[in-house]
Amino acid sequence: MKLTDVLKRNPAAAHQSVGEEAIIINLNTSTYYSLNNTGTVFWELIDGQRTIADCAAAIAREYEVAAAEVEADLLELAEEFQQEGLVFV
Repeated sequence: MKLTDVLKRNPAAAHQSVGEEAIIINLNTSTYYSLNNTGTVFWELIDGQRTIADCAAAIAREYEVAAAEVEADLLELAEEFQQEGLVFV
């Protein structure tokens, strides 16, 4: 996974935001995932057009931190999303 990768959500990944958190259910495996606030913002930014770096920059602006502080965490989370079949590159 690279910062230049563009992620697309798997149509079989249903999600619902609850407050500042999100629940994602992989309809193919019936596995569900709970995301914290930052993970939820990242999930909502995944639109098949933005790169991971674009998402990191948007989150960094929202939380007033450097994008570099967010990038490693998003790369790790993107890897997990991909391994669980929630997103495609």
